[in-house]
Amino acid sequence: MSKKYRPSNGTEGDYFMSEHCYQCIHDNPDYNAKSPRCDIMGNAMCMDVNDKDYPSEWTYDENGKPTCTAFKKWDWGNDGDPNDPDNPKYVAPDSPNQLVMPFLLDEIGVKENIEELIN
Repeated sequence: MSKKYRPSNGTEGDYFMSEHCYQCIHDNPDYNAKSPRCDIMGNAMCMDVNDKDYPSEWTYDENGKPTCTAFKKWDWGNDGDPNDPDNPKYVAPDSPNQLVMPFLLDEIGVKENIEELIN
């Protein structure tokens, strides 16, 4: 198990978070967004590095550089690649076998007069 990383001061922590957290797919900077927030940053700030629940994701890489193992680069300003299934705003294409509302009655095989269906 590698050594857990804890910034030594606020400046170091802010630099680390700007390189990782603020550019990560797991932490949407829009606090009003519906996407889930990453708990790693909050837990690292609220817990001591010796606590059993301190995030193990904040650690050192093989070169001794602080890193977050959960980090996945994301450009929130441009919403990244809209076709990337990991994009929080990704919308899967509709299946050709799926009925999408609203639909035309002709599309589902209803040929009767609509007035007859209502009454």
